[in-house]
Amino acid sequence: MKKILVSIDFSDNAQNALDYALYLFEKEACTFYLLHAYHDTPLLPATKLTRKDELNQLLKHTQVRNNNPKHQFKTVIETDSVVNLINRTVIDNAVNFIFMGTKGYTTLHEVFLGSNTVDVIKHLQCACPIVAVPKDYNYDIPKEILFATDFKHGFIAPELMPLNTISKLWNSAVSVVHINTEKELSEDQKENKTLLRTSLKPIKSKFMEVKMKNSIASTIYRLEKENPKIGMVALLNTKHGFFKNLLREPIIKNMSFRTEIPLLVLQQIVE
Repeated sequence: MKKILVSIDFSDNAQNALDYALYLFEKEACTFYLLHAYHDTPLLPATKLTRKDELNQLLKHTQVRNNNPKHQFKTVIETDSVVNLINRTVIDNAVNFIFMGTKGYTTLHEVFLGSNTVDVIKHLQCACPIVAVPKDYNYDIPKEILFATDFKHGFIAPELMPLNTISKLWNSAVSVVHINTEKELSEDQKENKTLLRTSLKPIKSKFMEVKMKNSIASTIYRLEKENPKIGMVALLNTKHGFFKNLLREPIIKNMSFRTEIPLLVLQQIVE
């Protein structure tokens, strides 16, 4: 049975993330953890008891509306930061996936995904993948998953397991895209590419070479817009890799990447 954590802040973004998680895993036996990290601040007049009632109402509403015998639900609410509570819940319950809603680029300070999502990605203490679901995403089957990489990391099978899992849910193809930032691949990169090709053998996959234009973010966005079959973008979060570079890109360049489809962030596993 899969264990799926959905971060709930009672916004439309969180509701969309929950709806997408239920849809994506509708054929799988799952336990969904609806998690709310309560903050007692003047900007949030609701009490913890009020939020607990709201979370229970969401639970009941979801059970009735979802009506899937393969799905069961639990609630988690504590006074803590989102990062700390997600970390503890994921570790204590051996969670397989984290789903979070993102705001996209509604304001300039929401760099790339939204602060909570980036904080969780940066400070997650275990190798649990994160699916960031954009605010206005009208969810559909991911016919194709774009996996962007620079081949500078030696992939191991457990790191790619979440990608394989999601691909198999709906028989989605995986397009491995190498965005050229160098003239040619080094020997290590060629070896890593071979390792990745071997690891992806159980699923439909193809490999593509693409020249970077302006930035990594804008190149991914262009690929997404050119191919309507792409229903998800996947990246591996390594210490010095692609995802870190993406977050460091200047905001003006980053503005072109609006996370219009879900982003699967795979986590590096240190052996």
